[in-house]
Amino acid sequence: MTRQLLRCPCCGGETLTESGAWEICPVCHWEDDPLQADNPDLAGGANAQSLNDAKKAYRRQFPA
Repeated sequence: MTRQLLRCPCCGGETLTESGAWEICPVCHWEDDPLQADNPDLAGGANAQSLNDAKKAYRRQFPA
């Protein structure tokens, strides 16, 4: 049985096995912090940057 992967909240890659389980995305290295998922402008916690700032930085580095 194959497990459906979930999208990383930062890069959007299908890399996570469980939401909010503190997994680290192998693509962008974002740690899936449930506190930052609920408060995307919060810097600190598991990641130094806020989720919104990390998304912007990822898009600048890897434009679609």
